[in-house]
Amino acid sequence: MEIFWGRRERNLIFLCIFAAEMKGARILLRAALWLLPTLLPLLSQGQYITLWHNNKGSSLQFNPDRLWSYNLYEHSRWGGGLKWTLAPRRVDGSQVSFDGHVGYGVQDRQWKGGIGNEIRDGRSPYGLVQYITVGRDYVSAGSRHMAVGSITDPASLAAFMSRRMYDRAGLVWGYRWRVRGVEHCIDATLFAGSRLFDNERLLYRVQGDTLAEADGMVLRWTLHLPQGFTSQVEAGGTWPNVTMVARLLAQYDRKLQLSPVELSLYLQGGITPPRTSYLYMFDLGGTFGAPLYFRNSLLTARPNEFTANTFVFLSLHLGPEKPLWHWWSSFASIGTSPKPFVALDVAWGWLWGQDANGRLTWEGLDLQATHLGIIEALAGVDGLVRWGAVDWGIAAGYRLTHPSAPYHLTQIQDNLALLITAALIF
Repeated sequence: MEIFWGRRERNLIFLCIFAAEMKGARILLRAALWLLPTLLPLLSQGQYITLWHNNKGSSLQFNPDRLWSYNLYEHSRWGGGLKWTLAPRRVDGSQVSFDGHVGYGVQDRQWKGGIGNEIRDGRSPYGLVQYITVGRDYVSAGSRHMAVGSITDPASLAAFMSRRMYDRAGLVWGYRWRVRGVEHCIDATLFAGSRLFDNERLLYRVQGDTLAEADGMVLRWTLHLPQGFTSQVEAGGTWPNVTMVARLLAQYDRKLQLSPVELSLYLQGGITPPRTSYLYMFDLGGTFGAPLYFRNSLLTARPNEFTANTFVFLSLHLGPEKPLWHWWSSFASIGTSPKPFVALDVAWGWLWGQDANGRLTWEGLDLQATHLGIIEALAGVDGLVRWGAVDWGIAAGYRLTHPSAPYHLTQIQDNLALLITAALIF
C-alpha cells in the first residue's frame, strides 16, 4: 500500500498540532486539532498498514489509529502500534498474532500501553479465537460505545469529547467464535485503577491530586448478528467500595436502501440495577463544542451533561443514495459531490432514586437524567466540497426540550450546533 502525503498536508498537520498544544485561543486551536484526522488519507483499505509480509501468511503491520488520538482529559496522545502475525507451516488457517501499543498523553504526562496475544484455530468449524491482553489504559466512565472509532472515519470519533476517565491496569482473557453467522465473544477482565475526576473537575497525578481507588472484576458476553444487532451483558463487582456491576446494552445499526433515498437507523438502549457504580452507568453526554459532526451522539448536549441507569437513544438519518451531481477538477484537486440530508436524534433516560427534577447525587457526583426526553432536529449537506481525499460538508442541529425540564435552555445559541461534516474518500 502506498501513502500519498504531500508537503501541504504535512505542514498543515504539524502547524495544527503545534498550535493545539499552546495556551490561549482555545476554541480555534481545538477546532484545528479536531479537524486533524480528516487530513490523514492514510488508508484506502483495512485498518492496518502492512510493513512486511510473505506468502505463508506472516506479516508485520502498523496501526495508524495508535499514532495519534485525542480526548478532553489527555488532549493529544502520541504513540504507535504494531501487529505481528505468524502463520504455522500447516495450511489450515491457523494464526498466532501479537499486538502491542504505547502512547503518551500531553496533558496528563502519563505513559499507557499494552500487549496482546491472539490464537486463531483454523481447524475449528466455528473459527475459535483465544485472546489475552495485559496493559494500562484509560477507559471512559459510563461509555455506551461498543465500537472503537477510527481516524479513517471522522464521524465515529465521538470519544474525542470524553472527559471523565478511569485509569485501569488489567488483564483481559477471552474467546471469540461464530455459529451460523452469529459472533459470540466471552471474556473476563481483572483490573486495578483509579478514578480521574470528581464532581468539580478532572484530577491529575502530575498535579498531586488524590485519586479514588477502584478495582474489580467483570465478566462480559457480546453477541453480534449480521443484521446489525449487537448486545452486551456485563456482570461483576468493584472494591474497596463494594458495588455490584450488572449491565445490559443493546443496539441496532442498519442502513436501509429505499431507492432513491437511504435511511440510516440507529437504536440503542440499556439498563443497570440500582446502586451500580458510576463507571458502569450510561453517559448520555454529547459533543457540543466540537466542530465535527459525530454519528450516534447528542450533538447539542454538553460532555457528561446527562447520565442514566436506563435509557433509549434513537437516531434517524435520511438522504439520497447518490449525490445530486458530481464535478471534479483534476488540475485543482477540488470538486463537489453534494448529498443533502435530514436527521433526528431522540434520547430518554432515568436514574434509580432520582428526584422530581431527574437529579441524583451518587458516589459524590451530581447527576442529571433526561427524564423528560430530548430531541435534536438536524439538516445538512455532505460532500459540499471535495478537496484532496476528503468530502467536506456543513450541518446544523437544534435542541428541543420540554419547557419544564431542568435542562431546558432558553438562549438560541445554547441550543444550536453548527457543524462540519467530513468523510475520507476510499
